[in-house]
Amino acid sequence: MKLEKSRLISEAAPQPSASQKVNFTAHEGDMSVINFEGVKVRIVNINGAPWFVAKDICEALELTNSRMAIKALDEDEKGVTLTYTLGGKQKVGAVSESGFYKVLARSRKATTPGTLAHRFSNWVFREVIPSIRKTGAYGVPFAFLNDHTKRKALYIAKASKRGHALQSCKTEKARLTAEEAELWRKYQPELPEMSHDQNN
Repeated sequence: MKLEKSRLISEAAPQPSASQKVNFTAHEGDMSVINFEGVKVRIVNINGAPWFVAKDICEALELTNSRMAIKALDEDEKGVTLTYTLGGKQKVGAVSESGFYKVLARSRKATTPGTLAHRFSNWVFREVIPSIRKTGAYGVPFAFLNDHTKRKALYIAKASKRGHALQSCKTEKARLTAEEAELWRKYQPELPEMSHDQNN
């Protein structure tokens, strides 16, 4: 995700007026993902300003009711976006940068040392924000993750087919080995039992 560096440094990103309903469509190129201790937070670039997927930030802050956390924000700090997800297009709640900071600041767990929320808030303020201010970006572009996920799914499907084929071969081999042992027992019972290794 590339953000306009000057906007983030010199002024707050423009927000819609409080009376406006915030709805926007994000494309794959407008998204990036940050990952903290296995929790992924999607960030949508809307007119050069970062908007955070509400469900993701609430998960990172260990908030169980994202609707309540977002409800307390001003109308111009929350919205709905039609966004690309790994499962396709979905409507998701999004929070502006100022809304994100408010949710972070209001989280009790974010001030409790040792919690995921506390570590997440420290990481955001110590690494993510300075990186955005310095370079204009942070996180992996969603298009790259989406491409990787598709390739990984294809690999898993191929591996699964190969795995089934391998398992089928192993089953067939075991059946043939047992059949051979039975033939030897039936037709030449005087021969000593052959170990599995000798049958190969």
